[in-house]
Amino acid sequence: MKKYITFIVFFITLTMVIFGEYNIIFKDVVRSVKTFTIRKYKIKYFNLKELENKMNIDNLSTGKSGGIITYSNVENKTKLYISNIDAITTWKVYEVDSNILNPINFSKKVTIYNNKALIIDIQHREKKLNLFQYDFSTKKINLLYSLKDVLPVDPPKIKYNENYFVYYILNGYKKDGKNNDIQELYLYNIKDEKNIKIVESNGISHFDVNKSGNIVYVEYNSIKYYNSKDKTIKKIEFDKLYPEIIMDEPYFVTFLNEKDIAIYSNEKLVIFDIEKWNIKDVIYDIPENIVGLTGLNDGSILVNIYDYKGE
Repeated sequence: MKKYITFIVFFITLTMVIFGEYNIIFKDVVRSVKTFTIRKYKIKYFNLKELENKMNIDNLSTGKSGGIITYSNVENKTKLYISNIDAITTWKVYEVDSNILNPINFSKKVTIYNNKALIIDIQHREKKLNLFQYDFSTKKINLLYSLKDVLPVDPPKIKYNENYFVYYILNGYKKDGKNNDIQELYLYNIKDEKNIKIVESNGISHFDVNKSGNIVYVEYNSIKYYNSKDKTIKKIEFDKLYPEIIMDEPYFVTFLNEKDIAIYSNEKLVIFDIEKWNIKDVIYDIPENIVGLTGLNDGSILVNIYDYKGE
Protein backbone atom coordinates (compact mmCIF):
# COMPACT_ATOMS: atom_id res chain seq x y z
CA MET A 1 0.00 0.00 0.00
CA LYS A 2 2.87 2.39 0.80
CA LYS A 3 4.45 1.79 -2.61
CA TYR A 4 1.18 2.60 -4.34
CA ILE A 5 0.75 5.87 -2.46
CA THR A 6 4.36 6.89 -3.14
CA PHE A 7 3.92 6.28 -6.85
CA ILE A 8 0.76 8.37 -7.02
CA VAL A 9 2.40 11.31 -5.23
CA PHE A 10 5.40 11.14 -7.56
CA PHE A 11 3.21 11.04 -10.66
CA ILE A 12 1.16 14.01 -9.52
CA THR A 13 4.28 16.06 -8.79
CA LEU A 14 5.78 15.25 -12.19
CA THR A 15 2.56 16.14 -14.00
CA MET A 16 2.36 19.40 -12.10
CA VAL A 17 5.83 20.43 -13.21
CA ILE A 18 5.10 19.67 -16.84
CA PHE A 19 1.51 20.82 -17.23
CA GLY A 20 0.75 23.01 -14.20
CA GLU A 21 -2.52 21.17 -13.64
CA TYR A 22 -3.59 17.62 -12.85
CA ASN A 23 -6.45 15.52 -11.54
CA ILE A 24 -6.74 13.81 -8.16
CA ILE A 25 -9.20 11.00 -7.55
CA PHE A 26 -10.49 10.51 -4.00
CA LYS A 27 -12.69 7.43 -4.27
CA ASP A 28 -13.42 7.30 -0.55
CA VAL A 29 -15.06 10.78 -0.48
CA VAL A 30 -18.00 9.58 -2.55
CA ARG A 31 -19.88 9.16 0.73
CA SER A 32 -19.33 12.83 1.62
CA VAL A 33 -22.35 13.85 -0.50
CA LYS A 34 -25.78 12.37 0.19
CA THR A 35 -28.93 13.44 -1.65
CA PHE A 36 -32.45 13.21 -0.24
CA THR A 37 -35.78 14.16 -1.76
CA ILE A 38 -38.24 15.52 0.79
CA ARG A 39 -41.56 16.27 -0.82
CA LYS A 40 -40.64 18.39 -3.86
CA TYR A 41 -37.26 19.52 -2.50
CA LYS A 42 -33.95 17.88 -3.30
CA ILE A 43 -31.46 18.36 -0.46
CA LYS A 44 -27.77 17.58 -0.81
CA TYR A 45 -25.78 17.08 2.38
CA PHE A 46 -22.07 17.80 1.96
CA ASN A 47 -19.98 16.39 4.83
CA LEU A 48 -16.79 18.46 4.97
CA LYS A 49 -15.16 16.22 7.58
CA GLU A 50 -14.62 13.57 4.88
CA LEU A 51 -12.24 16.00 3.13
CA GLU A 52 -10.33 17.56 6.01
CA ASN A 53 -7.43 15.11 5.82
CA LYS A 54 -7.04 15.74 2.10
CA MET A 55 -7.27 19.51 1.72
CA ASN A 56 -7.92 22.76 3.56
CA ILE A 57 -11.65 22.85 4.27
CA ASP A 58 -11.38 26.18 6.12
CA ASN A 59 -10.88 27.89 2.75
CA LEU A 60 -13.57 25.87 0.97
CA SER A 61 -16.34 27.70 -0.88
CA THR A 62 -19.30 26.44 -2.92
CA GLY A 63 -21.07 28.15 -5.82
CA LYS A 64 -24.64 28.04 -7.06
CA SER A 65 -23.62 25.92 -10.05
CA GLY A 66 -22.47 23.22 -7.62
CA GLY A 67 -18.83 24.10 -8.08
CA ILE A 68 -16.46 23.69 -5.14
CA ILE A 69 -13.16 25.48 -4.67
CA THR A 70 -10.47 25.59 -2.02
CA TYR A 71 -6.79 26.47 -2.00
CA SER A 72 -3.49 25.87 -0.26
CA ASN A 73 -0.08 27.51 -0.25
CA VAL A 74 2.90 25.22 -0.76
CA GLU A 75 6.45 26.53 -1.14
CA ASN A 76 5.21 30.05 -1.92
CA LYS A 77 2.90 28.82 -4.67
CA THR A 78 -0.86 28.69 -4.64
CA LYS A 79 -2.80 25.57 -5.55
CA LEU A 80 -6.48 25.80 -6.43
CA TYR A 81 -8.56 22.64 -5.94
CA ILE A 82 -11.72 22.49 -8.06
CA SER A 83 -14.57 19.96 -8.02
CA ASN A 84 -18.35 19.73 -8.32
CA ILE A 85 -20.89 18.52 -5.80
CA ASP A 86 -22.17 15.96 -8.35
CA ALA A 87 -18.68 14.59 -9.10
CA ILE A 88 -17.05 14.92 -5.71
CA THR A 89 -14.43 12.18 -6.17
CA THR A 90 -12.62 14.07 -8.96
CA TRP A 91 -10.63 17.21 -8.19
CA LYS A 92 -8.67 19.27 -10.68
CA VAL A 93 -5.67 21.06 -9.22
CA TYR A 94 -4.23 24.24 -10.71
CA GLU A 95 -0.89 25.63 -9.67
CA VAL A 96 -1.16 29.38 -10.05
CA ASP A 97 2.03 31.38 -10.27
CA SER A 98 0.83 34.96 -9.90
CA ASN A 99 1.59 37.87 -7.61
CA ILE A 100 -2.16 38.30 -7.19
CA LEU A 101 -2.60 34.84 -5.75
CA ASN A 102 0.81 34.09 -4.34
CA PRO A 103 0.34 33.61 -1.54
CA ILE A 104 -3.34 33.76 -0.71
CA ASN A 105 -3.68 34.83 2.91
CA PHE A 106 -6.34 35.94 5.37
CA SER A 107 -6.80 39.17 3.41
CA LYS A 108 -7.98 37.23 0.38
CA LYS A 109 -10.91 34.95 -0.34
CA VAL A 110 -11.51 32.62 -3.27
CA THR A 111 -14.95 31.59 -4.43
CA ILE A 112 -16.33 30.08 -7.64
CA TYR A 113 -18.89 31.31 -10.16
CA ASN A 114 -19.75 29.88 -13.60
CA ASN A 115 -16.63 27.70 -13.66
CA LYS A 116 -14.34 30.62 -12.94
CA ALA A 117 -12.50 31.45 -9.74
CA LEU A 118 -13.23 34.80 -8.14
CA ILE A 119 -10.45 36.19 -5.98
CA ILE A 120 -11.33 38.93 -3.52
CA ASP A 121 -8.20 40.85 -2.59
CA ILE A 122 -8.04 43.37 0.26
CA GLN A 123 -5.31 46.00 0.31
CA HIS A 124 -5.51 47.34 3.84
CA ARG A 125 -3.00 50.14 3.48
CA GLU A 126 -4.65 51.53 0.33
CA LYS A 127 -8.19 50.76 1.60
CA LYS A 128 -9.01 49.02 -1.65
CA LEU A 129 -11.04 45.96 -2.65
CA ASN A 130 -10.06 44.23 -5.88
CA LEU A 131 -12.10 41.49 -7.49
CA PHE A 132 -10.14 39.27 -9.88
CA GLN A 133 -11.32 36.44 -12.10
CA TYR A 134 -9.22 33.39 -12.90
CA ASP A 135 -10.32 31.48 -16.01
CA PHE A 136 -9.48 27.78 -15.73
CA SER A 137 -9.51 27.24 -19.49
CA THR A 138 -7.25 30.14 -20.51
CA LYS A 139 -5.25 30.23 -17.24
CA LYS A 140 -5.58 34.02 -17.26
CA ILE A 141 -6.32 36.38 -14.38
CA ASN A 142 -8.29 39.54 -15.08
CA LEU A 143 -9.21 42.43 -12.82
CA LEU A 144 -13.01 42.76 -12.84
CA TYR A 145 -13.57 45.59 -10.38
CA SER A 146 -11.57 47.78 -8.06
CA LEU A 147 -13.33 49.69 -5.29
CA LYS A 148 -11.46 52.44 -3.46
CA ASP A 149 -11.88 53.76 0.06
CA VAL A 150 -13.34 50.52 1.37
CA LEU A 151 -12.00 48.09 3.94
CA PRO A 152 -13.86 44.75 3.92
CA VAL A 153 -14.09 42.71 7.08
CA ASP A 154 -11.36 40.14 7.40
CA PRO A 155 -11.74 37.43 6.18
CA PRO A 156 -13.86 38.94 3.38
CA LYS A 157 -17.59 38.30 3.06
CA ILE A 158 -18.97 38.64 -0.45
CA LYS A 159 -21.78 37.23 -2.64
CA TYR A 160 -21.69 37.56 -6.41
CA ASN A 161 -23.78 37.02 -9.54
CA GLU A 162 -23.62 38.45 -13.07
CA ASN A 163 -25.66 41.53 -12.13
CA TYR A 164 -24.67 42.39 -8.57
CA PHE A 165 -22.31 41.64 -5.78
CA VAL A 166 -22.72 42.32 -2.08
CA TYR A 167 -19.86 42.94 0.30
CA TYR A 168 -19.43 43.74 3.98
CA ILE A 169 -16.91 46.40 4.96
CA LEU A 170 -15.33 47.90 8.04
CA ASN A 171 -15.66 51.68 8.15
CA GLY A 172 -13.50 53.02 10.94
CA TYR A 173 -13.62 56.58 12.19
CA LYS A 174 -12.50 58.51 15.26
CA LYS A 175 -14.84 60.02 17.81
CA ASP A 176 -13.66 61.76 20.97
CA GLY A 177 -10.15 60.57 20.21
CA LYS A 178 -11.19 56.90 20.09
CA ASN A 179 -11.35 54.52 17.16
CA ASN A 180 -14.89 53.38 16.33
CA ASP A 181 -15.33 50.46 13.96
CA ILE A 182 -18.61 50.51 12.07
CA GLN A 183 -19.47 47.72 9.62
CA GLU A 184 -21.58 48.37 6.55
CA LEU A 185 -23.30 46.17 3.97
CA TYR A 186 -23.04 47.39 0.37
CA LEU A 187 -24.67 46.39 -2.93
CA TYR A 188 -22.68 47.00 -6.11
CA ASN A 189 -24.58 47.25 -9.40
CA ILE A 190 -22.22 45.81 -12.00
CA LYS A 191 -23.99 47.27 -15.05
CA ASP A 192 -24.36 50.80 -13.69
CA GLU A 193 -21.16 50.65 -11.60
CA LYS A 194 -23.05 52.08 -8.64
CA ASN A 195 -22.46 51.42 -4.97
CA ILE A 196 -25.42 51.43 -2.59
CA LYS A 197 -25.06 51.29 1.17
CA ILE A 198 -27.77 48.95 2.45
CA VAL A 199 -27.34 49.08 6.19
CA GLU A 200 -24.89 50.06 8.91
CA SER A 201 -24.60 47.22 11.40
CA ASN A 202 -21.94 45.24 13.23
CA GLY A 203 -24.17 42.17 13.54
CA ILE A 204 -24.46 40.78 10.00
CA SER A 205 -23.28 37.18 9.75
CA HIS A 206 -24.74 35.71 6.53
CA PHE A 207 -26.31 37.12 3.38
CA ASP A 208 -27.21 36.32 -0.23
CA VAL A 209 -28.25 38.32 -3.31
CA ASN A 210 -30.42 37.39 -6.28
CA LYS A 211 -30.14 38.59 -9.89
CA SER A 212 -32.59 41.43 -9.21
CA GLY A 213 -30.37 42.89 -6.51
CA ASN A 214 -32.60 41.85 -3.62
CA ILE A 215 -30.74 40.78 -0.49
CA VAL A 216 -31.61 38.48 2.38
CA TYR A 217 -29.37 38.75 5.41
CA VAL A 218 -28.98 37.71 9.03
CA GLU A 219 -28.56 40.59 11.48
CA TYR A 220 -27.94 39.41 15.03
CA ASN A 221 -30.96 37.13 15.68
CA SER A 222 -33.18 38.53 12.92
CA ILE A 223 -33.76 37.73 9.25
CA LYS A 224 -34.14 40.81 7.05
CA TYR A 225 -34.92 41.39 3.38
CA TYR A 226 -33.80 44.30 1.20
CA ASN A 227 -35.97 45.10 -1.84
CA SER A 228 -33.80 46.79 -4.46
CA LYS A 229 -36.80 48.14 -6.39
CA ASP A 230 -38.22 50.31 -3.62
CA LYS A 231 -35.03 50.29 -1.50
CA THR A 232 -36.80 49.15 1.65
CA ILE A 233 -35.72 46.76 4.41
CA LYS A 234 -38.26 44.48 6.02
CA LYS A 235 -37.84 42.10 8.92
CA ILE A 236 -39.41 38.64 8.71
CA GLU A 237 -41.29 38.51 12.00
CA PHE A 238 -41.72 34.79 12.55
CA ASP A 239 -42.91 35.30 16.13
CA LYS A 240 -45.93 37.24 14.84
CA LEU A 241 -46.57 35.41 11.55
CA TYR A 242 -46.01 31.86 12.78
CA PRO A 243 -45.50 31.71 16.57
CA GLU A 244 -45.80 27.92 16.48
CA ILE A 245 -42.57 27.66 14.47
CA ILE A 246 -39.62 28.14 16.82
CA MET A 247 -36.84 30.14 15.19
CA ASP A 248 -33.49 30.54 16.90
CA GLU A 249 -29.80 30.98 16.13
CA PRO A 250 -27.71 29.94 14.33
CA TYR A 251 -29.25 31.14 11.07
CA PHE A 252 -28.19 30.54 7.47
CA VAL A 253 -29.96 32.07 4.46
CA THR A 254 -29.90 31.60 0.69
CA PHE A 255 -31.98 32.39 -2.40
CA LEU A 256 -33.47 29.32 -4.08
CA ASN A 257 -34.73 31.39 -7.01
CA GLU A 258 -35.78 34.99 -7.59
CA LYS A 259 -38.66 34.87 -5.11
CA ASP A 260 -38.05 32.02 -2.66
CA ILE A 261 -35.48 31.90 0.12
CA ALA A 262 -34.39 29.08 2.42
CA ILE A 263 -33.66 29.80 6.07
CA TYR A 264 -31.94 27.32 8.37
CA SER A 265 -32.85 27.47 12.07
CA ASN A 266 -33.28 24.94 14.87
CA GLU A 267 -32.64 21.82 12.73
CA LYS A 268 -35.13 22.81 10.04
CA LEU A 269 -35.32 24.61 6.71
CA VAL A 270 -38.03 27.23 6.27
CA ILE A 271 -38.93 28.00 2.65
CA PHE A 272 -40.22 31.58 2.51
CA ASP A 273 -41.92 33.35 -0.42
CA ILE A 274 -40.72 36.96 -0.39
CA GLU A 275 -43.39 38.12 -2.88
CA LYS A 276 -46.36 36.74 -0.95
CA TRP A 277 -44.53 37.21 2.36
CA ASN A 278 -45.47 33.84 3.77
CA ILE A 279 -44.02 30.43 4.55
CA LYS A 280 -44.35 27.90 1.73
CA ASP A 281 -42.89 24.90 3.52
CA VAL A 282 -41.00 23.70 6.57
CA ILE A 283 -38.55 20.81 6.31
CA TYR A 284 -37.65 19.24 9.65
CA ASP A 285 -34.86 16.92 10.85
CA ILE A 286 -32.02 18.88 9.27
CA PRO A 287 -28.72 18.22 11.14
CA GLU A 288 -27.73 20.80 13.72
CA ASN A 289 -24.05 21.19 12.90
CA ILE A 290 -24.36 22.87 9.50
CA VAL A 291 -21.72 25.37 8.38
CA GLY A 292 -23.17 26.60 5.08
CA LEU A 293 -26.32 26.81 2.96
CA THR A 294 -26.54 27.36 -0.81
CA GLY A 295 -29.49 27.38 -3.19
CA LEU A 296 -28.22 25.70 -6.37
CA ASN A 297 -29.17 26.62 -9.93
CA ASP A 298 -30.83 23.23 -10.47
CA GLY A 299 -33.33 24.00 -7.70
CA SER A 300 -31.74 21.79 -5.06
CA ILE A 301 -30.50 22.93 -1.66
CA LEU A 302 -26.89 22.33 -0.67
CA VAL A 303 -26.30 21.98 3.07
CA ASN A 304 -22.66 22.01 4.18
CA ILE A 305 -22.21 19.99 7.36
CA TYR A 306 -19.21 19.19 9.50
CA ASP A 307 -19.28 15.55 10.60
CA TYR A 308 -22.66 14.33 9.33
CA LYS A 309 -24.02 11.42 11.41
CA GLY A 310 -27.05 10.56 9.28
CA GLU A 311 -27.72 7.43 7.29
